Amino acid sequence: MIVKALVFGACLVLAGCTGASGQEPVKEAAGRFLGAVASGDHRSACALLAPRARESWAPETCERGLAAAKVPGGTPEAASVWSEEAQVKTARDTLFLHESSSGWLITGAGCHHRNEQVYDCLVGGP
Repeated sequence: MIVKALVFGACLVLAGCTGASGQEPVKEAAGRFLGAVASGDHRSACALLAPRARESWAPETCERGLAAAKVPGGTPEAASVWSEEAQVKTARDTLFLHESSSGWLITGAGCHHRNEQVYDCLVGGP
């Protein structure tokens, strides 16, 4: 499923970026999600998705939808954090995350630029 999503504004426009130490929890959350997808553990990967991303496949189950989405694997390389929103890039993918009361959850994965301000995502969207 391809979902159109607006790219978050520049760091200066929003609440501000966190330092490098704030990037580690975001990269770890993205790494857990990518690891679960790569190992075929779609149940665990679905548990790391924000509710709106998990529900984007209804009436199919999240596990089936995620298996069919073929999210590119990879290792988190760079992260940008804006207050409760974040973006993580791998060599082949861009992921979006939101900080919830239970930690960082994936809101979009398998995302690629359509233009400078819009991403198309295989899973959810920012």
